[in-house]
Amino acid sequence: MLSFLFKYPISKLTAPEAAQIELLIITLNLQKPVLTASSIFVVGTRLLGSIIATIVTYVLVAIQFHPSWTK
Repeated sequence: MLSFLFKYPISKLTAPEAAQIELLIITLNLQKPVLTASSIFVVGTRLLGSIIATIVTYVLVAIQFHPSWTK
């Protein structure tokens, strides 16, 4: 998201909009967004990748056992 904000030309914005975008960029640089599970633990990229891999594996196994597709 930050790369998009840095590439967007500020000259197309009004002064208040440009100030808000600058404030958003500063806020995102100082406070990195973090995804948590009910504030119990942080869901990082490694955990998210493991979750997605597990779901895909489960779906593939479920498809193999589906009765109408095994004929």
